[in-house]
Amino acid sequence: MTMKIRFNIDIAKIFKKNTVIIIPTAIALAAAMLFVPTYLMREKIKVKLEESVKVGKEVGSVERTVVSSKQHEEAKKYEDTYQADANEIEDIARQTSQRELISYKIFPEPNEKSAQIFNEFRKAYAGIFEGLVKDMNALDAPTDNEIRKQAGSVDITAAEADSAGRDSRSPSSNDTIIKLICKRRSEEVTAYASPKSFSGYAAWDKWEYSGVESAVRKCWYCQLAYWIHKDIVDTIKYMNQGFNSTTKSSVKRLLDVRFANRTAISELPVYVTAAGKGLCQPWTGRICNDQIDVVHFDLSVVIKADDVLKFMAALCSEKEHTFAGYKGSQKPEKYKHNQITILQSSIEPIDRESSEHKRYYYGENAVVLLNLVCEYDFIRQGYDPIKPKFIQVNDINGVVAGAQPQQQRAPQAQDRGE
Repeated sequence: MTMKIRFNIDIAKIFKKNTVIIIPTAIALAAAMLFVPTYLMREKIKVKLEESVKVGKEVGSVERTVVSSKQHEEAKKYEDTYQADANEIEDIARQTSQRELISYKIFPEPNEKSAQIFNEFRKAYAGIFEGLVKDMNALDAPTDNEIRKQAGSVDITAAEADSAGRDSRSPSSNDTIIKLICKRRSEEVTAYASPKSFSGYAAWDKWEYSGVESAVRKCWYCQLAYWIHKDIVDTIKYMNQGFNSTTKSSVKRLLDVRFANRTAISELPVYVTAAGKGLCQPWTGRICNDQIDVVHFDLSVVIKADDVLKFMAALCSEKEHTFAGYKGSQKPEKYKHNQITILQSSIEPIDRESSEHKRYYYGENAVVLLNLVCEYDFIRQGYDPIKPKFIQVNDINGVVAGAQPQQQRAPQAQDRGE
């Protein structure tokens, strides 16, 4: 009993002496025991929080992407707008080749079987070129006959031969008269041109009726030529607006427009049906296909040197035309077209004293001879409804052996002013 009491007293003394150590140690042990479950609990909470955040994001994403009850209406508006834009682009493209016709009695098939409607077309076509020249306020330089008519018995041959070998500071009386007549012409017109400047102007000379298909073919290619010539004339008119004489105007002279391929120069347009069959190898790579028909032409003008780039831009710019339906019976509408692309260009100096330019007065500005090779594209959707079927089959597709699309002729020196 005494030992037990002594043992308890010893423990009490030990505890009392080591209170400073025992209590912190006990607290530390208790804390350690609590840390393990707390840590484990924290990790579990962290995982749960991460899962909750992920679920929250997914819910938020779903909420943002939930289709509104009126979403189909908004989608329909977008689709309608997109379709309207596509339809408008298609309409504009089609309208470029919906052009005015020389005659509404012939395409795609003549409404008569007699030669009369072709004679009517021939007559209308003959007057077109005089009209194009008049639209430009143009005439060619005076011919020998015109000079004689105005000057009487002047010896033109002697005057020109004498002038060629004499100092220009001492001209003969004949030479002076000729110069005055030619200079007066330059003050009467805005540009120099004549019907002969346009290829195909004489396409109906000595024509004889030999069947419907042959006549329709000639009419068709004459129609293509007219559309191209009209765009060139409109470009020259635009460049020369505001001027009243060739000495002041931008485009001084239209030398010629020609349709060509690598082997011959044709009076009328030739469809480019394969690479190498045009006037040059086009950088556009375009040939006739399911969407477009392609022809080439070359153009030569005398122009102020400073206006070369402006003319090229104007030639390729948008132009306006009137369309009254394929039969000409609808209310006329104003459409726009832009069908010319320049493939090649070259510039040459002008010798004003040469026989080619001697009677032409170009003014004091520096002038050059601008030569262009161009591509003209027709959107088939626009003019296929009036294009004769045999043109597509024979002249473009080439499925009929021996087809002769157009009459061709070898190049003549006088055609090029050589």
